[in-house]
Amino acid sequence: MNRRARTWWFGAGLAIGIVLLVAGALRLWMRHPGEVDPVSAVLALIGIAIAGLSWWQAQRPADTDVQAATILLARRVLAAEKAQRAQLLGRKGKDAVIDVGFSTDPTGSSAPAPPAGTLAEVADYFRSLPAPRRLAITGVAGAGKTVLAIELILELLHNRPPDDPVPVRISGASLDADVPTAKMLYRHLITTYGLKPVTAQLLVAAERILPVVDGLDEMDESDEPGYGSRAARVLRALEDYEHGLNRCSLVMTCRSDQYDALVADRATPRGVARVNLDEVTGDKAWQFIQAITDQEDPDRWLPVLDALTSGGHVLAAALNTPWRLTLAASVYEERDPHTGRYVRSPAALTEFADESSVREHLFSLFIPARLAAADPAGKGPTAEQTHAWLAVLAGYLRTNASRPPFHGRMLSSTDLVPHQLWPLAGDRPRFIGALVTLALALPMVALYAGVVVLTFSQMEILNARIPARDVVAFLLLWLPGVATLGVLMDAVNARKEVWPKADVVSSGRVRNTRDRMSTAVSGVLLVAAGTLLAVVLIPEFGGELPPWAPVVFGLLLGIGMTHEQSKHFRSRRDDTDPKAVIRNEVISIFMVALTHGPAFGLMLGAMFSLQLEGLSLTAGLTAGALYGSAFGSSMSLRLSHHYLGLLLSTRGRLPWRLGRFLDRCYGAGLLRISGTAYQFRHRELQDYLAAHPVPSLHERSPALP
Repeated sequence: MNRRARTWWFGAGLAIGIVLLVAGALRLWMRHPGEVDPVSAVLALIGIAIAGLSWWQAQRPADTDVQAATILLARRVLAAEKAQRAQLLGRKGKDAVIDVGFSTDPTGSSAPAPPAGTLAEVADYFRSLPAPRRLAITGVAGAGKTVLAIELILELLHNRPPDDPVPVRISGASLDADVPTAKMLYRHLITTYGLKPVTAQLLVAAERILPVVDGLDEMDESDEPGYGSRAARVLRALEDYEHGLNRCSLVMTCRSDQYDALVADRATPRGVARVNLDEVTGDKAWQFIQAITDQEDPDRWLPVLDALTSGGHVLAAALNTPWRLTLAASVYEERDPHTGRYVRSPAALTEFADESSVREHLFSLFIPARLAAADPAGKGPTAEQTHAWLAVLAGYLRTNASRPPFHGRMLSSTDLVPHQLWPLAGDRPRFIGALVTLALALPMVALYAGVVVLTFSQMEILNARIPARDVVAFLLLWLPGVATLGVLMDAVNARKEVWPKADVVSSGRVRNTRDRMSTAVSGVLLVAAGTLLAVVLIPEFGGELPPWAPVVFGLLLGIGMTHEQSKHFRSRRDDTDPKAVIRNEVISIFMVALTHGPAFGLMLGAMFSLQLEGLSLTAGLTAGALYGSAFGSSMSLRLSHHYLGLLLSTRGRLPWRLGRFLDRCYGAGLLRISGTAYQFRHRELQDYLAAHPVPSLHERSPALP
């Protein structure tokens, strides 16, 4: 449940509590005049509530311990980056890393630097830099800049000194130059790593964050970004972000030519050392292919290896980066799921005349090869469907690179965030979301209208006085009226609110044994308290309750409150999940619609049935439960409604289960995850799909005999 929904339910609960207290005190005073002081009773109950609230606040775990918060963030970053590393490198793990060399350029830094090094030495070089440590990782497309950034993060987290900042990787395309760096880091910690706002603010203020900006070159469409480019403006914002009296430490990745253009325009921060990844040599490529391919049949790749080590062959330029070598290995290691025989012979690679033909050939076969490896049974979408759907998303990202701000926000040209994909269909998803909100509110309007008509039809005025029973009925009537009006206004605001805020509370389970015990005990006590409340208070207003009503009320109220309380103990995402925002919102509102809503609705229904002669107790309880459930399900599902509007607006262009499809593509190695966003495995793959929306006829080289 997001902050707006929590605010609504807090207000609704407070209002219901006030109404029940006042109505209960009035009823007791009417039934036992002279024996009960309603004012004293209300004040006593309020005092008990304040004492309970104070106790609950005292039991909350401390979120302002800098060391504890730093350790928590380091653990979550470590888990997330390990998962990304495993996904990028595949099942071969460490063997799939090409230990490419790099050359250093310390011109921006005063630190001495070795003229060259290898992948394993980058972390040592970064640690040797004087404060503030600033490093730019550059290279050609596919050189392995992201993999190197991940390796650097993992190495820095290994045996990290207690006072060192935590390296946090941020997608460059998701940055907004108009947002202060501190605020940007604050948001990123909340949305990506599930930190509480107070904890995120504490870490930023304590200067415990080392920004690792991945993909600076993906912020601008131009290959030569200048001083006024988005990348340059973000770099100036980072330059202005200070740690105390010093500039902040920083790591960034960028393509060599774009970074050279920024340097030429003096748009880069001061004191930045630079490592430039070298192209893969023939010997390195040979070692890599031997490491990740079948050692029982090494002769399959001998023609390719010979071409890579012989001067002037087209493959030497076409497969000169780790990404392209990985691409070739994925395509030519595909096996038939029934026979186990290789589908293609790598020797076919040596027959192409130019570099572009090699790339087109590999990209046309990459999707079917990865799907065959990840889903041998073929239970998921076909390669043609996957290509077509991914091409729609790639075309959307390519359009974002050159489009103006959309409703005041720059849209990313690399990030696929499920709950923010609705601009792909224009404003139509927002209109659909507003209609869905309005449709969910209609049952509330109908039920409330019926109660209003019934109340006014039974109103009697005797001797210019309104009976106390009618006064209580009117006192109760305003509460659902305000709630109904609020839901209708919410439907109107759904059309106006363009960018709803996401909820970051995890739906994960409570993992700590002590916290599970605490949650279980609290749940039992809350169920018992809710049942006791229904048994003790409701009969005071007269009438006979069905035997199931107090039990149902206690169960609903107890389960709902236990679910909310358990959020304090849940393990928020140890690894990132872009689908979590939509899923958590739906689960949270679903729980409210089945617990809190019906529970308070039962209370209101019982109260109305006792004041209105034409409304039986059973009918009142049933109508109240339905009203509360409709109220809970119609509130604050903006993100889900936008997402539903996107799916309805793109029927035939995107799959109905878009989140599951993206997750399948991530599992197949076609996408990667950065924070709460999916990204294409490589920018070259994204550009290829955007340029080829229709799958080509996938050529298949003859299988080996």
